[in-house]
Amino acid sequence: MSKSAKKDDRKKVSLDLDVYETLKNFSRHKGLKLRHLIAAMTEIALSNDTLSNQIVDLAAIKGMEEPSLKVEISDQNPPI
Repeated sequence: MSKSAKKDDRKKVSLDLDVYETLKNFSRHKGLKLRHLIAAMTEIALSNDTLSNQIVDLAAIKGMEEPSLKVEISDQNPPI
């Protein structure tokens, strides 16, 4: 997110409570805003293929744990 991003340029994202608390505590201990932490994590994940693949694999596993979600597993990475 750029420095000039306004509140209108943001979206709300739902997170599990434990994930939210973990990220919030981590970002506060480091003196960061949570949205900046998530933006940085996203940039790193998109720029590192190995890390990106690990994230996709773990997300697919976590998605299988939720019965209401249908998981699509693909060998191809989505276009960036």
